[in-house]
Amino acid sequence: MIKDRLISLFNNERTSTWFEKQTGIDRYRWGNIRNGKARISDAEIEAVVKLYPQYALWLVTGTVAPEAGQISPEIEEIRHSNSGIQSAG
Repeated sequence: MIKDRLISLFNNERTSTWFEKQTGIDRYRWGNIRNGKARISDAEIEAVVKLYPQYALWLVTGTVAPEAGQISPEIEEIRHSNSGIQSAG
């Protein structure tokens, strides 16, 4: 589900307050979405896609197209990990 994928973007650094600062959407709105008290709207989806255009396809469909630059956070993390390993050697 789109909501689950969007919520997965939150972490210790990307909090409701961080998303508020980045998107202009109130942190309480983000918190309510995370806690299941509010439904996600087009505004939140569009805001996240503006922040992370490389996640647009993944966010909406759950699929990726790396050849078109459309990846998931997991793919980005793997790429980041692999680039660290390669530069260390």
